[in-house]
Amino acid sequence: MNETPPPKPEEPRGADTEIRRLKERAREMGQWALRMVHDGWEAFRTGNLEAAQKVLDGDTELDRYDEQIEHEIISFLVLKQPAAVDLRTAAALLKITTHLDRIGRLGFDMARITTPETRPDVPELVGVLKAMDQTVESMVQQSLDALVEDQAPLAMGLFVRDDEVDRMHRQATRLVVRELVRDPMSALHLANELLVARHLERIADNACKIGEKTIYAVTGQRRSEYLPRHPYTPYILETPRPK
Repeated sequence: MNETPPPKPEEPRGADTEIRRLKERAREMGQWALRMVHDGWEAFRTGNLEAAQKVLDGDTELDRYDEQIEHEIISFLVLKQPAAVDLRTAAALLKITTHLDRIGRLGFDMARITTPETRPDVPELVGVLKAMDQTVESMVQQSLDALVEDQAPLAMGLFVRDDEVDRMHRQATRLVVRELVRDPMSALHLANELLVARHLERIADNACKIGEKTIYAVTGQRRSEYLPRHPYTPYILETPRPK
């Protein structure tokens, strides 16, 4: 008796294949931006001008990614006329590439303020900045993984980590103010340290925005539906007034 052959697995639709390709292209751009962040921080931390220049030179490639992926997404929208999840994903990718470009540019900005001069030795501040860098680089990678794997829960995990980065940013701010009181002559160097802390905090914010767009693409939900906005507390209200 002849057995009925098992059904062949369904071939992916053309739109599915193209969406996967576009997400992989976004991941490529994200890895390039992440490398700029990592190398920009290392150049600043070590005062390595040669390494800083390589980061600055990488901005051209970042722009190329941004322009090409935008063109590919628009072509997909015009030629395939997607609907539902595919349409949401394509629209989300248009915004995600903007956030990836900003992430790479923040790495560029850290490299741009690199100087070879010896900076004041403030181990506590250096430790906070190192922890911030490790966390935000991990967050960017997490946002890319969530995007490519369609993992909304993984993307939602970014928001808790962002709160931790904000806490470290406030800590860095307090340390810089403390050192300015102790040594006003180090103001220029400390200003750059504070600027780097701000850049790292912004990288985390952009990783969260990528997470938001990924959740929207997968579920159709916007942030207000699954994560009410935190009440804003100005930093000045968290800092005790000097006596």
